[in-house]
Amino acid sequence: MADPLYPLAGDEDLPDLGTYDAIGTMLLHNSRADESGGFFATCWFMVLLPIVPLSRYYVRQTGYRDESGLLTSRTTTTYEIVGRSRVRWTEVVRTYLLCWLVLPAVFVGPILFAVLRWDSETSALYGTFVSVGLFFLLFTLFLLYRTYWRPVREVRWADTTTGPTDGRNWQELAFAMQMAVLLGLLGFFVGVAIFFTALAMGELPTNSDPEPNPYVDTLLHPAALLAGLPVLTAVVTFGVLASRRRR
Repeated sequence: MADPLYPLAGDEDLPDLGTYDAIGTMLLHNSRADESGGFFATCWFMVLLPIVPLSRYYVRQTGYRDESGLLTSRTTTTYEIVGRSRVRWTEVVRTYLLCWLVLPAVFVGPILFAVLRWDSETSALYGTFVSVGLFFLLFTLFLLYRTYWRPVREVRWADTTTGPTDGRNWQELAFAMQMAVLLGLLGFFVGVAIFFTALAMGELPTNSDPEPNPYVDTLLHPAALLAGLPVLTAVVTFGVLASRRRR
């Protein structure tokens, strides 16, 4: 299987790979290394789990460093980005299914099943044992797939002229989505701060208020602060960035 590969543009901003407190960007491999040591990988914006696929590259691993200590764990992998490719949506869907569906089901599913199926004080413990066993089984299968079964994609250098098929248009849209998610998270924490401040001051609306203020009741409602504010912040951010990039 051959993938078209486009040369990096001179003004192209390459991703600053790295995560801090589970937030940042990370390369997730899409193919096994070929004879030259290169492979395709998608750069994801991560918030504990993959959120937005930013771009797809053909890369080579150039180094690995383990700086783990007694109470800390830190590893650094360095890559050389050779060229840019288009985001493959089949790979994106597989990543979403694995990280957002399969892994949570493996961790939580057996525990919920055991608690709901057996009325016993140790049912949660039994479910935890099953979850751990399934996790190690899934991890072993993933290592086998990554090492032996994952396909090797050949490189086919495409025309040097850039166009709508070289993946850069998606990079611009993905950047707007990344900033929208970040500011949506900021909006959530602002909503949490307002919620607990209003709770401490006794300003949260209750059904026993003699003269309820509909505007205050709406703005200070927990759903408005913890869900509506981050969604509104993310939508406004995405709209502003998308409109600026269309100019």
